[in-house]
Amino acid sequence: MSDRPLDPGEIRSMSPEERRKLLATLRLELARLREQARVGTLANTARIRIVRKNIARILTIMREEELGIKRRPGEQRQ
Repeated sequence: MSDRPLDPGEIRSMSPEERRKLLATLRLELARLREQARVGTLANTARIRIVRKNIARILTIMREEELGIKRRPGEQRQ
């Protein structure tokens, strides 16, 4: 995976199946990164934070769609 945060528009444009696969991949990566941090072999510690935030973004968008909340591109929460 890349070392950048995912854009919410990018996540919304994915199919539900693609999101589920990405979520599973990110969760595995987070477990691997945590293990590397535990044994002291993790080079980029900021990667853990990026992966956690990407997981949260995917879960948030999945929940919004489950509740029927529609967002326009660039719209902020109030």
